[in-house]
Amino acid sequence: MAREYRKGAVSSMEVTDGEPVGVIAAQSIGEPGTQMILRSFHRAGVASVTVTSGLPRLVEIVDAKKKPATPFTYIYLDEHSRKSFEKSLEIAKKINEVKTKDVARSIVESFSTGKIKITLSKQMLEVNEITAGSISSKISKMEGADASVEDSTTITVSVHTRNLKEIRAFAVKIGNLTVNGIDGAGRAVVNQEPGTNEFYVISADSNIDKILEVPGVDRSRIYTNDILAMYKTFGIEAARNAIAHELDKTLKEQGISVDMRHLLLLADAMTFTGKIKNVGRHGLSGEKNSVFARAAYEETVKHLVNAAAFGEVDNMSGVTESVLVGKQLSLGTGNVELAIRKQDMAKIGKKEKK
Repeated sequence: MAREYRKGAVSSMEVTDGEPVGVIAAQSIGEPGTQMILRSFHRAGVASVTVTSGLPRLVEIVDAKKKPATPFTYIYLDEHSRKSFEKSLEIAKKINEVKTKDVARSIVESFSTGKIKITLSKQMLEVNEITAGSISSKISKMEGADASVEDSTTITVSVHTRNLKEIRAFAVKIGNLTVNGIDGAGRAVVNQEPGTNEFYVISADSNIDKILEVPGVDRSRIYTNDILAMYKTFGIEAARNAIAHELDKTLKEQGISVDMRHLLLLADAMTFTGKIKNVGRHGLSGEKNSVFARAAYEETVKHLVNAAAFGEVDNMSGVTESVLVGKQLSLGTGNVELAIRKQDMAKIGKKEKK
């Protein structure tokens, strides 16, 4: 029986005993995957970011990449905020990650004096509702630097070194310093659901631990396409559901429909140990008990040499190794042992003659 998946339930059709569900799932996902195209599109409200989709996204998921190329977090709001654009915008401003380089017109290093001059954009300061003083205080908290405000749009930073490389590195570090919002949350914008007309926030990163601390966020509905972030915050079952959902969404974006049971089987295989494992040689394929199954995937010589050196035994009980040596598979009709008594065969023969 199929387990519950997200909000709905997956249809629970019976599977015949001995059905090679793994092979069928691999075919059902792999064959349509060869037809996927490198299609890119823009996420609504975040026009500067091109979302990874199609085959690259599919590879990202099954390889269990630590960080997706384009992470997104969908932040739904509580009942007091979801119908109000003003409240939604206020929450988005608290989440929206603003770095020094986002509000600076220029960051100039003086190698002779060991000082860094930051010229801020008055317009960007007003848009993000921050001041030169608040930025200066955050820079001063950095080890090895003292910041002072010259005027409303100029900050001078004195670095405790004369090393050119260190001054340049410090300037880059200051440019990437988060001066407002949540570090690692990315740019946050307000969107509206077409059906319910409720407002929600979408951010271009996945620091959901900190986002959950913001008042007004609905903790039960927050979701990110960063599967590892889902695992760290909500556990392995949430990661399993995220894998299945992201696979389904990626395929459907390409106009491909794959039965959810195949996707759930893959998600189960990647998460059944309690940790997320990729499908490649460092994960599921590389950890198979069969020497021939590991060798058939990648690094053939390495696996065979190691198996010979350590005296490994292969019982040839799986699909891959059985196909390699031409052995009858213990699946499908090969899973059934049929014996007929001689007297019964004689009766069948007599009936056929008649």
